Amino acid sequence: MARKFITQDLPKCENCAIRKSSLFGEIDTFHLDKVRELRTSQITFNAGDYIYHEGDIPTRAYTLHQGWVSLFKTLEDGGRQILRFALPGDFLSYKSSNRALDHSAIALTDITLCAFPLDRFKTKLADLPELSIAISSVSEMTIQRCYSTLTTIASHNAEVKIAYLLLSLYIRETSLKQNQSEPIHLPITQEDIGDALGLTTIHVNRTFKGLQNKGLIECNNRNLHIPDQTNLAEVAKVNLESLKKLMVVV
Repeated sequence: MARKFITQDLPKCENCAIRKSSLFGEIDTFHLDKVRELRTSQITFNAGDYIYHEGDIPTRAYTLHQGWVSLFKTLEDGGRQILRFALPGDFLSYKSSNRALDHSAIALTDITLCAFPLDRFKTKLADLPELSIAISSVSEMTIQRCYSTLTTIASHNAEVKIAYLLLSLYIRETSLKQNQSEPIHLPITQEDIGDALGLTTIHVNRTFKGLQNKGLIECNNRNLHIPDQTNLAEVAKVNLESLKKLMVVV
């Protein structure tokens, strides 16, 4: 596995571009130094590297600092169910118990993770209640996003499902950019989309072309642009402002 540990001259959390969308966005500046001391390194992985496997006992928690990650479960028939796509700011691999992880995580792009040893992390929870509150808040936000996606997957057709997924990812990724009208890099494949939404690759391809032909999305060379989010939100059967509040921490 290609990985690199960076332990010196780590970026300061208070100046981090993703702070508002991460765990530390919930920590006020007064307590930020105490929490930052829990971070021991940044770790880089190449696209295609596993960060951890289903069944591993975690020793670190991570904040995704840069890049995209796929979290998935392996099915009995050898297939996979993608649970979610993690973007910068997401908190990964945290377990309050010593139980094994119930999913795997693989880098979709080259990524950088901020690493926090779990033993050190847990000893601080009693002394720093702000950290416990932050973890609960981030976990609740993640669960709400997953529930919203599951509701869409369970009750709508392929066009609605794909429109919802693309719009959600686009909103999250553009919220981290200064120029929010620029296209985003979309590293997920049509196979990834199918495994996330319970669709065949053929169905995904057909639906993708339909959305492009209607002018609802523009996707070239793994770059996605949504010219009118309101129009795509109507197709996704979701209130655009409500979706933004769910996907973006402000």
